[in-house]
Amino acid sequence: MSQESDLSTPRIPWRTALFAAFVCLILAFALIVGLMRLTQREHLPQTVALQIDGQIETVISTASTVGDLLDERGIIPPPNAVIAPPLNSALSEGMTIAVGIERAVRITRNGNLTLFRTVYDRPLDILDSMGILLDPRDAVQVNGISVPVSDLATYPLPATEITIRESFRVFIDQEGVITSHQTTAFTVSEALSEVNIPIFLGDTIIPDPTALLTPDLTIVVRRSVPITIRADGIVTQTRTQASTVSLALAQLGITLNGLDYSLPPEASPIQSDLEIQVVRVTEIIESIESPIAFETVYQADDALELDQRQVIQAGVDGIEQLNTRIRLEDGVEVSRVEDGVTVVRAPVNQVIAYGTKIVIRTVDTPDGPREYWRVLRMYATSYHPAALGGDNITATGRRLTKGIVAIDPRVIPYNTEVYVPNYGIGTAADTGGPRSTRYWIDLGYDDENWVSWSRWIDVYVLTPVPPEVQYLLPAR
Repeated sequence: MSQESDLSTPRIPWRTALFAAFVCLILAFALIVGLMRLTQREHLPQTVALQIDGQIETVISTASTVGDLLDERGIIPPPNAVIAPPLNSALSEGMTIAVGIERAVRITRNGNLTLFRTVYDRPLDILDSMGILLDPRDAVQVNGISVPVSDLATYPLPATEITIRESFRVFIDQEGVITSHQTTAFTVSEALSEVNIPIFLGDTIIPDPTALLTPDLTIVVRRSVPITIRADGIVTQTRTQASTVSLALAQLGITLNGLDYSLPPEASPIQSDLEIQVVRVTEIIESIESPIAFETVYQADDALELDQRQVIQAGVDGIEQLNTRIRLEDGVEVSRVEDGVTVVRAPVNQVIAYGTKIVIRTVDTPDGPREYWRVLRMYATSYHPAALGGDNITATGRRLTKGIVAIDPRVIPYNTEVYVPNYGIGTAADTGGPRSTRYWIDLGYDDENWVSWSRWIDVYVLTPVPPEVQYLLPAR
């Protein structure tokens, strides 16, 4: 029976048991060493900042908790003091421990205001206690002064107001080229300024440069080109996005009126550094007045005696106006063209009645009374054959002798008898060259009895009255 019992219970070799005991011993030793090292590590010196009543001091301590550090430094907080972090908080490298009275701090984050009560003075400590983590590209102002995020940990003054503008991404489209930028700017113009993109007069910015930024906003920049405009004596250097000269002028409020034109022409395309000249054109009309002589109209009047005249309507000169169109470009005359003659006032004809009533009268002559029907005042001269170089044949073929007179046949027709006082009866049978007046008579003589004449005298035209009478004689 005892043999069966021994056979049913397995036995562990003694060498195996000895090896297992050795392994357990090694593990126990390792655990003890680990615990010792962990204990030692927890008590390694830590560098922390200690803020007491606004005074910050850097402290190196091996204390394990905030309370241990205060005990170690012999600091007994007043009953109303606040300790941050709490006394049981484990000490860590770089920690800031504050002991004091809480105060209110204004925290504005992306435009949202929060009043936060804290015992911390330094802005980074305040933000850390609020759980606010900053990006190095964020914009921060402490007490109204911009402070880089990297300087917040050492900023010396107690922070009473902290403004945070977290950075975000915007896109900028310049003539189709799109780039992204991280910014903390508030407006479109500030964002463009941050990346050194200038805004020129005439550029198109969408949205408006004063618009507030929002995350992922796309800012469109359409560039203008520089141009120079000379108009009305003023040189303007500006920029434009206009496609043509006319549109560029319209953008600046420069209008072309009437005959005005531009160089280059209005339809010309805009190019960079183009110079546009506006030419102001004016036209003035220069008028010169001159008289229009009236005409004399004669009309027969049988109530008036022959060779009598009477003005029945006075003549009035008219006025004509010669217009000259003068073109001025920018005040300088460039051309003048006659623009025709305009009658300002038409002339009024002078109307003269001339007599057609023939009255037969008698004149005494050395040969007795003779009837006459017309008397003409004429300038009398005399001539004879010798004065003509011996020529004694008249224009009508008669021989020149006393009783032959030379006349203008348009005044006294040939073969008409006339009586010239102190000369006698003469027959119009000759004529002569041009004279100063049509009303002249050259009294014919023989060479032997020639008498010189040179004076005005009345010449009587004797009857009979011819069948056709020239009632209106030529002018003198």
